[in-house]
Amino acid sequence: MESDSIHAIISAYENLSVYTTDQVQEAVQKVIKKYGITFEQFCLLRLLELKPGTSPIQIADYFNINKSGVSIRIGRLVDKGYIEKKMIDNRSHGLYTTEAGKELFLKGQQKIHELVGEWIRELGEEDSKEFIRIYWKINEIIKKQRVNK
Repeated sequence: MESDSIHAIISAYENLSVYTTDQVQEAVQKVIKKYGITFEQFCLLRLLELKPGTSPIQIADYFNINKSGVSIRIGRLVDKGYIEKKMIDNRSHGLYTTEAGKELFLKGQQKIHELVGEWIRELGEEDSKEFIRIYWKINEIIKKQRVNK
């Protein structure tokens, strides 16, 4: 592939990625603002709702951030009563959403589903499935690159 073509594709990706991410953040902004959390904290809450018992080390790996950064984020959500720590064994603990955290997650998730649902209806089933297939492929490339670093 030619350099100009690669540059054009990268530029298009940047524009689309930033815009769509912004649209998703905007969709949940009213909900998270009401609950006093950031979009990043909402993403952490979402992970814990989908994978209860996740450890801080697993969170750091999942979001590709350092453990001290995870500790700060966890502390803020614990202080607000949206997640709680439960001992798994004598040396480690897992993180779980509280009832308040579940409520917040569901309200934010509903906003995302409404927005993305509109996109999917416009795209149609075939294009939506193709988009997800390609996005999964990109995700796998990202995972491989992390492992190789």
